[in-house]
Amino acid sequence: MAFVFPTGNGIFQQDNAPCHKARIVLEWFEEHTDEFHLMPWPPNSPDLNPMEYIWDVMERQLRAQTPPCPNISTLA
Repeated sequence: MAFVFPTGNGIFQQDNAPCHKARIVLEWFEEHTDEFHLMPWPPNSPDLNPMEYIWDVMERQLRAQTPPCPNISTLA
């Protein structure tokens, strides 16, 4: 991460995605701890993920359609 944060002041927000929790990735984090700060992601915290709000808005709009869309092509 030194190429992105050369002063060592970067932050990586750990989101607990399976690929970010793989042993090789965790070992890499350990080797590069002086290059950035690793922030843990609290478990069961969808409120911290902005995409959850977007999915909620989209779901409400789709459910409010009367009649519902008969197929995918009418959604566009």
